[in-house]
Amino acid sequence: MLSLESPAVRLTIADDGVKVTLEDIRRGCRWRLDPSARVFRRSADQPTTSAVAEHTSAPAQPLPPGEARRQGSAIVCTHKTPGGVLRFTWHVAQDHVAVGLEADADGVDFAALPGSFVPEEGRPRALLPIYQGVLFQGGSDLWEEGVRPGGHSRWSMAMGAMLGRSGALLVTQETPTDWVGVRGQNAAGPLFRFEQHRCPVNGWYPREVRLYPVDASITAVAKRYRRRVIERGEFASWDDKIARRPILEKLFGALIAFIGYNQSSEVDYVGCAAKLRALGFETVLYYPTRIWQYSLDFTMGGDAPIWMSDQELARLKEVPGALVAPWGWCYEGLDDGSERMRAIFRRDEAGAPIPNWRIEDKTWHLVCTPYQVADVKKRYETDMRAMDWVHYDVGAMNLGLPCFSREHELHGGRPMGRREDMKWSLELLGPATNGNRIVSAEGFVDRYTVSYDVGSTKLLPACGDAPFIPVPLTMLVFHDSAVHDWWELHNYNANPGFGLSSQRFGRTGSGCPEKKAAMDALYGCPPNLFPFGKQYAWLDWETRRTFAFRMSLEDEQVQRAIRAALPLIRLHKRIGRCELLSFDAVTPDFAVQTTTYSDGTRVVANISDEDRETDEFGRLPANTWVETR
Repeated sequence: MLSLESPAVRLTIADDGVKVTLEDIRRGCRWRLDPSARVFRRSADQPTTSAVAEHTSAPAQPLPPGEARRQGSAIVCTHKTPGGVLRFTWHVAQDHVAVGLEADADGVDFAALPGSFVPEEGRPRALLPIYQGVLFQGGSDLWEEGVRPGGHSRWSMAMGAMLGRSGALLVTQETPTDWVGVRGQNAAGPLFRFEQHRCPVNGWYPREVRLYPVDASITAVAKRYRRRVIERGEFASWDDKIARRPILEKLFGALIAFIGYNQSSEVDYVGCAAKLRALGFETVLYYPTRIWQYSLDFTMGGDAPIWMSDQELARLKEVPGALVAPWGWCYEGLDDGSERMRAIFRRDEAGAPIPNWRIEDKTWHLVCTPYQVADVKKRYETDMRAMDWVHYDVGAMNLGLPCFSREHELHGGRPMGRREDMKWSLELLGPATNGNRIVSAEGFVDRYTVSYDVGSTKLLPACGDAPFIPVPLTMLVFHDSAVHDWWELHNYNANPGFGLSSQRFGRTGSGCPEKKAAMDALYGCPPNLFPFGKQYAWLDWETRRTFAFRMSLEDEQVQRAIRAALPLIRLHKRIGRCELLSFDAVTPDFAVQTTTYSDGTRVVANISDEDRETDEFGRLPANTWVETR
């Protein structure tokens, strides 16, 4: 056995390099690396996938025994596999353990770094950055899945933590790209691990994760990760951003208003905006007012894409507090037969364009990111000049995608890996491209928060015996840097095309305005409505057949959502730039929760469907929130 030690951490590694124990000296908590989760996969076993395909963990193989030896102040574990040699280097620092991976292994597709940790005593819970963050309490199913960073049910931050009885272990993914986060449950309880993937363009390069023992609380985990983000130079505060883009001042206390993708002559957009202003919404971010696509030769539910005329845009912007945005759908484009479009498509390893989105009989192909940047800059000088902000469709759903084109001059006439593509995505979302505009994008990715301002996709609240309890993990790290919004059609008001649905991690969908407002008050986020406009939805997902529906300001569901949203914008106007200092469950079942902000504001909310009695706050009606100091 070999060991390394600091005042906070003691690391012990078996001579074969497989068995690893980490002891949190200060808290008396011991963590064991599960040998069954120390896996790799040969490249020969990798199924053929597209550039955007999700990870499948099988057929992985157990890491074979190797040799552990001291090398200076580190322990290096060398493992020979059928696909090549994997070397894991362990360093013990003052408050963490750093684990590096280097591979002479072109025949290895991925390797876990280092695997899944479990406490030696008690059944753990897992804190995972899925959507806004979930506390995985465990369930009855045994399962495992791996996905890349991005929005919806992917990894919104490059971290995870296991919570034991007396302490927690935070694991941070230090290398930005070419990784997959695996989560699931085995007989011992919840689990997660990070798997490092061989870049299909650049091959293997050094990778690193870090292990931080911390207190066994959601706040402690989030705040240590926040410190690490700042240490890496990957944090930009609202003050920093506003200094470059003064328009961001208007985000605090604003209503985010989705008005549909579909063109409609029946909707009085300007008149409805004036009515919202009269109801008390001083600033409203309207989107989309135009569909930003390379071609508008398609319909949705029988309607053309929304495209407000210059005159209508000007009239809408004359409504006090109205800010307008396009739907920044530059991620993919239609093959219109032109050399112009075919020249900018992202290419797979065979040199073919990559099909992606489909509506009715139309198929969109992925566009290479540097060419998205070039198009955006050009169009801000022409038909998008009037836009005050922008929402990028799928803009923060991937931490880099490869492009194998040898014809693309913007990435040097050679294939481009995920690391290089991520830099282009940061430019696409950043001020060098968008100027003095608020930037929103579908998906929440922590490493993009230095560039963009609003990320999206959240779960509805849950409590009690739910396996997954949503918690404000992203906002405990980034509240004074970014907004975590709802997906564009999961608005406060219910709509007939995107209702509530259940999935593994909880419920999503439109409606439940009081419940969403209570959660957004806790999280310090602005409300999101679909107050008027026209939109398409699915008649049949498999065939991509669509229908269209309208929302009206006078709809009862819209009026109910407006009542829930108005108090929230007043709260957000005050606390929107503050750091979210803490989160706690007032009741053991998480039905009543509380958060505290750096200006002293405290929010208490009952996110359950029943009234609750509390010792400190008295009786709280279902789905309500209150502010205290």
